[in-house]
Amino acid sequence: MAEAKKFKWNDVHKEKLSDTFSRQMIYGDRIMVAQLDIKKGSVVPEHSHENEQVSWIMKGKLRLIVDGQTIDVGAGEILIIPPNAKHSAVALEDTLDIDIFSPIRSDWISGEDSYLRK
Repeated sequence: MAEAKKFKWNDVHKEKLSDTFSRQMIYGDRIMVAQLDIKKGSVVPEHSHENEQVSWIMKGKLRLIVDGQTIDVGAGEILIIPPNAKHSAVALEDTLDIDIFSPIRSDWISGEDSYLRK
């Protein structure tokens, strides 16, 4: 991506991964931003990836387990998950989450993220 590019979330495709989980993704060459709409009770199974992850909760609350440590993250809070850390999540409330990844999640772009699809 050689030039600046502006996006509106309303114009970004919303991908429904299950009845309780959908996402939108914007990415450049080395960074990805995803907006996740996660309904109360939705579970993200344990997984890990090479990407550093920043999870910024805009509304709601998630309970994450990162390398065995339970961490509740609510509206206005940010959690940084290091590369290769095993982690899972459950939505304690309807949640709007902004996740930032570096490098980009090529498995999300290609659809090779079966742990999220139900």
